Amino acid sequence: MAAVSGRFSEAQSLELPYATVEGEGIEAEQEDAGATPYFESCQPCQEAKSPPDEADAISIALLNPANRLKVHGGLDTLGVFSTKRPFPSGIPLFLLPDSPFGLDTNSFDLHARQSYLGALFSGPRLGEFDTSAQILAFLQNDNLSNDEYGLLVYYAYGEVKNDEWRFAAGLQQDVFNPVSPTIVYLTKMYASGNTGSYRGQLRAERLWEGADDFGVTWQGALSEPISTLVTSNVGRITEDNGWPNVESRLQVGFGPKMELHGSQVRPLEVGVSGVVGQFRTTRTLLFDDPADLPPRAVIDTWGLGSDVQLWASEDFGVRGEVYCGEGLGEYNGGILQSFNPDTFQDIRTAGGFGEVFYYFTDAFHLHVGYGIDDPNDTDLAPTQIRRNQTYFANFVWDLSKVVQLGLEVDYRKTDYTQFLPNAFLDSDAVIVATRFLWRF
Repeated sequence: MAAVSGRFSEAQSLELPYATVEGEGIEAEQEDAGATPYFESCQPCQEAKSPPDEADAISIALLNPANRLKVHGGLDTLGVFSTKRPFPSGIPLFLLPDSPFGLDTNSFDLHARQSYLGALFSGPRLGEFDTSAQILAFLQNDNLSNDEYGLLVYYAYGEVKNDEWRFAAGLQQDVFNPVSPTIVYLTKMYASGNTGSYRGQLRAERLWEGADDFGVTWQGALSEPISTLVTSNVGRITEDNGWPNVESRLQVGFGPKMELHGSQVRPLEVGVSGVVGQFRTTRTLLFDDPADLPPRAVIDTWGLGSDVQLWASEDFGVRGEVYCGEGLGEYNGGILQSFNPDTFQDIRTAGGFGEVFYYFTDAFHLHVGYGIDDPNDTDLAPTQIRRNQTYFANFVWDLSKVVQLGLEVDYRKTDYTQFLPNAFLDSDAVIVATRFLWRF
């Protein structure tokens, strides 16, 4: 497959992960930052956000009694059946082209690569600020496109914060479009309507709580242009252009804060965010690009996004996001495609997702939604992906604090740019996934 995302070839896998994970400091980050509560945004590793209660948690004694360290984890087994071949196997982002010979391409995967181990550190106060740090890693290879076990560091950062300010540094979730749908996969519908990723950042946040029923949060960050969850093409070097990206977000919350199903939320939260930056791509092999193209090109990145979460009642609500921009492959937009490899044209794209959820009880809830990523067809090279869509429905059932079950049914459709005499055929599939999580 020629340069999917302007960065992927048929022989090369693609990669990506899950949702915001926040523990003691993490929970506060999501609440303060206005991001979707992790419990809602990413079921596969929700317990990384909600470690055991104080009475049940195991703390490790440290030399300085003012410090505290907790460890937590989960063994996560996922079974995935698909009527067509997904990519990557076991944690789908999109579908590979249909067989031109009419052959069956159904697949089955059973893996535990979404199992995780995390640690939460809390330190002494520095003046008016509390200090803490978080780390989370999965048994997935160092990228999400390889069907192999390994170690994928999802986030690792330290922070200082008080009631008005928060400063953080390290590997953390993007400020740009942080809301995510609730699905069973670590890939959380990237490349199919959900933008935002994880990368190294220097971040500052300011909170204004002017009244009990109104609050404003501003976030700003200098961030690494290249996501550590995505690798570059064989024969190419994809790297920053000597400058960080700039991300910013403003969220407004309406209504009093409520404790709903394990998270503190306001009835209505609306966010607007943006990103601007660039990266460069350089060929290392003479035959990698047409001879008349320069050996290196600078790809501009910009994006505008908006997200919303509404609780219509204590049990029913909706969430979603929309976005537009160009060169957003490093932010999981444009179906992971930032540029046309034949012309170095930046790829413009737009998309979004919507989700409806209902809590029958705290332990049993249902989620239904749809997402689409739709790059501009005229910007694409032959065989690049021109549209990717996902319909999903799932339930989550906590049998206890330790055991969780999940079931998801997706309908996915991936369309390719056509060319003659050969063609990548469009593909659609029904994908069924079962999940068993044992938390400790």
